[in-house]
Amino acid sequence: MIVPRPLHSIHLLTFLSKRSSESLAQAGLNFRMKRALSAMSSSHDDGSLGCDNKNGRIWTHRPFQITPTTPSSSSSTSVKPKITNCPLPKTTPHSAPVDKLHSLVSSSPSPDKYLEQIHQSKVEFYETQFQSRVTKEEWPRIDRRTIQSPCGLGEVDATIYFPEKEKVIHDDTSSKLQGICLHVHGGGWLWGDSYHQVAHRCLEMAQSLNVAVVSVEYSLFCQVNRHSENNKSNAFDPVNDVSVAIDWIESNGVRELNAYPSFVGSGESSGAHLLLLAMLNRRDRDEVALHPPVPLPTMNSSPTSQSTNAASSSWSTSSWKCLNLVYGVYDISGTPSIRADGDSSSPLCGNDLLFLYDLYYSKVQESMKSTGDGSNSAQKSNPSLDRQHPSLSPLYANLSHLPPALISTGTADPLLDDSLFMANKYSSYGNHVELAIYEGGEHGIGHFGVQEDEEMGVRARGHTLDFMKEYL
Repeated sequence: MIVPRPLHSIHLLTFLSKRSSESLAQAGLNFRMKRALSAMSSSHDDGSLGCDNKNGRIWTHRPFQITPTTPSSSSSTSVKPKITNCPLPKTTPHSAPVDKLHSLVSSSPSPDKYLEQIHQSKVEFYETQFQSRVTKEEWPRIDRRTIQSPCGLGEVDATIYFPEKEKVIHDDTSSKLQGICLHVHGGGWLWGDSYHQVAHRCLEMAQSLNVAVVSVEYSLFCQVNRHSENNKSNAFDPVNDVSVAIDWIESNGVRELNAYPSFVGSGESSGAHLLLLAMLNRRDRDEVALHPPVPLPTMNSSPTSQSTNAASSSWSTSSWKCLNLVYGVYDISGTPSIRADGDSSSPLCGNDLLFLYDLYYSKVQESMKSTGDGSNSAQKSNPSLDRQHPSLSPLYANLSHLPPALISTGTADPLLDDSLFMANKYSSYGNHVELAIYEGGEHGIGHFGVQEDEEMGVRARGHTLDFMKEYL
């Protein structure tokens, strides 16, 4: 059996309070953090994911030590995590909402209509948020347009954000933007948009990175891509919508936005899920063109040197420099932390996420059965896919040679295991990955909810900007 390469390229960054980091040196991590870190194990002898609870550490092919003390002689060659002091969120963990999304919809006499009402209420909330967080002086930095794929994938609406004009030096050599950032918003595939929901954050990103941020208006459960041939629910194909944006950025974006051909991708929650799936589709198109097909390993198989080497040669000169994957969904069958959470967490609990997974899966199935189409060849050839199929759950995909990635999560997020497992597998295919874990961080830390602008949230958001800036 070919053993995966050592995980030398993974870097673990834990953000702990001063209190926690001090106690860490004496007693090790608190139970939840210790469970979270030990859950991110690498391949057993059979290549499967698992935990090393007995040793109480993350173990990969080169184990991380979970204490910041001087390593013993037996572990002197191990890679230690970087421990950074950061205050805990002031008011978290928060109490879970009394009214759960999954129970409200399930108990409604008309679930579909109730989902539309939820979507509309979010639209109104984001419109109000936009008015309070985006000034009139910033409006000229926002451009809403329709973009088209030159590869025949269709059209999609997008919102493009620019840095302040003073940021760009207008001369013959320095007039271009540093690059383009593809942004995919979150919202559980049910709500959210590329304008009202995320404008204040995309403007911040454009200014900080000196890039044009292209935020894609992908299909939602209650609102499909208006440019689809069939304007019904069976036009639901958000992965294809993101792929349209990727094609446009690569083909026309550089010229139209006056930017260097240096691209980064950023997505939160369901947006991270769609971004990663679309990137896999983008990579596979290169593979078909430049290399013979490589067998797709299963979740419990080891990546072979053949698969990693074949992919590396095609993407070695890619203009996609890095991916910023924030508290993402990578397994719509539900990771252990999702299923164990039940109704506990805020703002979304595990049962709410499982409910949204059911909706996503059913909508994709409806779309494929109604149109005989899908966002990739696997969906087209198999209209009845398992939830762990790589075209639905990227955790089970061949992740060979993708761009460097920052994967961020919090210990109070029911999606914790998604990020831990994804970081581990992403690295096992030879990709560089940095994993940032925020103690007490809930779903949405740094981007929405009560932890958006708390000190740890600001730190989390700033770290993602620094990571992307490093690769541009």
